[in-house]
Amino acid sequence: MTFAEAHEKIDVIIDKHDLPWFEPEEKDIFLNFAQQEFVNQRYSEFEVNEKRRQDIRTLITTFSAGAVSSITVPSDMLFVLSLKGTFRVVICGKTVSRETHIRPMQHDDVNKIINDPFNKPTNDEPVYVTNANTLEILSDNTAISTELTYIKEPLVIDTVTNPTGVFSTPTYTHNEIVNIAVRKMLGSIEQQNYNLQVNEIDNQE
Repeated sequence: MTFAEAHEKIDVIIDKHDLPWFEPEEKDIFLNFAQQEFVNQRYSEFEVNEKRRQDIRTLITTFSAGAVSSITVPSDMLFVLSLKGTFRVVICGKTVSRETHIRPMQHDDVNKIINDPFNKPTNDEPVYVTNANTLEILSDNTAISTELTYIKEPLVIDTVTNPTGVFSTPTYTHNEIVNIAVRKMLGSIEQQNYNLQVNEIDNQE
């Protein structure tokens, strides 16, 4: 669905309710709110079932960062899904390269274990902490390679300058995003039809 087509669907629904007209810029604002709500909610339930994962599969991207101890956060990153690294580890007296999942850790937890010889991060059990613009990897040595998988920001809906642009999520989710936008529009003018639109969204599940 293009952004212009989304506007047309909104007009049809709003017209049926005999409600005030919304300007194109206002429709874009509500569509962007709706899209962000949709993505955030799907991410929060990403591990719940397959449908939730499929709903935002087109936003999943992978970034290879190479041999680094700190990854600069990609400008389009919204949520981290996983971080992996290949480290040199000793197994049965031999040094080998092994791919390992790097788990997230809170800053206060890192401060507790960083000087604990029994719990500090190692090449076998690496961790990362999120800073303002970086993901800092803590281990014995720098990873040989790293790979970040994340949910990227969806394309901003801007019908005024990009009417032929399309939603970043799978095609079957577009009507749902439009309905969420309409729900927000109805709520903004406190119409009784708000609950009807909420039911419409629920029925799409």
